[in-house]
Amino acid sequence: MSARVLFLDCAGGVAGDMLLCALVEAGAGTAAVEAIPTSLGFADVSLRWSSGRPGGFSARRLEVVFDTSAHPHQRNLRDMEQLIDRSSASAAAKERAKEVFLTLARAEAAVHGESLDTVHFHEVGCVDALIDILGACIALELLAVDEIICSPLPMGSGTVQCAHGTLPLPAPAVAAMLPGVPVRDAGVEGETVTPTGAALVTTLANGFGPMPAMTVEAVGVGAGSREYPGLPNVVRAFVGTAAATDDTIATEALLIQCNIDDLDPRVLPVVIEHLLSAGAVDAYTTPIVMKKGRPGHLITALAPHSAVDPVVTILLRETTSLGCRITPVGKRHLRRRMETADTPWGPVPVKAALIGDTVVRRVPEFEPCAELARKTGVPVRDILAAAGGLPQEAKDDD
Repeated sequence: MSARVLFLDCAGGVAGDMLLCALVEAGAGTAAVEAIPTSLGFADVSLRWSSGRPGGFSARRLEVVFDTSAHPHQRNLRDMEQLIDRSSASAAAKERAKEVFLTLARAEAAVHGESLDTVHFHEVGCVDALIDILGACIALELLAVDEIICSPLPMGSGTVQCAHGTLPLPAPAVAAMLPGVPVRDAGVEGETVTPTGAALVTTLANGFGPMPAMTVEAVGVGAGSREYPGLPNVVRAFVGTAAATDDTIATEALLIQCNIDDLDPRVLPVVIEHLLSAGAVDAYTTPIVMKKGRPGHLITALAPHSAVDPVVTILLRETTSLGCRITPVGKRHLRRRMETADTPWGPVPVKAALIGDTVVRRVPEFEPCAELARKTGVPVRDILAAAGGLPQEAKDDD
């Protein structure tokens, strides 16, 4: 069976509400999104849907209505994660939403010179950002897409007013998320790409580029609140099936490597952890023998284009290397989908790999299993086994 593909045409830019509305219109529907405020315990929050015609497009709009005095204007990453955990969304959707907020937190921390523990969200810390991000992750799960491709992002010019004063566009937090992302001049003054919108597409998209070869099944159009002369302020979501090739998906990444022979090896696990936190999809070390017979280590990171700069910065700042090799590599992987496994101790997100319609492997997400183990006192191996559907005997054959 061909993979299901979502192509995001950010014709007028991207904001959280625009993307959510496009996904709703493309087939996700409003019911699951409407349930978010109640599941969060936000009795004062309501969602107001409307329609508009920006640039002649018939599009959906969303306004999140709430009492601003009843909610804090600043929240940190832990606050947002706790709110997400409180929701009734699936474990997989919650993990996706947390990843988006983590991307946002990293950008804000880099811009303001703070740590992830101390940085606070301002404009994006409001209730509407939580609805937009969690709602988009729930909608993506309902659409059951295997791959997300996003168009180049149109960037407006000028300035924007925020809690830190008057800032140039693109806003500093948006700019921090742009390395490796193709952009173009939108030809208008205004904030066409918001921090929430940038965090969503840079976290969730598997790649950026033109519309892939696909058979379109549904199209949704979401509109923003601003109007730009000559530019329809919309996001279009095209959902369909990829052109049939085989049971794998082709992607591109960058292999970033350096050789080290004069670093205390006790530092290496910390470097690997920081590389993964910086956006590398994989990071590892390999023992090698260097010139003059010196024992050393080859440090390797596999990263998307958007994470190259922070990954290189980690290698040059936290090791003794004076430079890195960067090699484009092709990658083919099985189609994947996120599922939720019910265990005796709670739900766990599971990544399922498919060949055709057959699930050939289920891999529980380790961190949620570890967190559940900490909360319940159950060995993490038991939770991993239960989430992966392994027989009890297999669990004991380590």
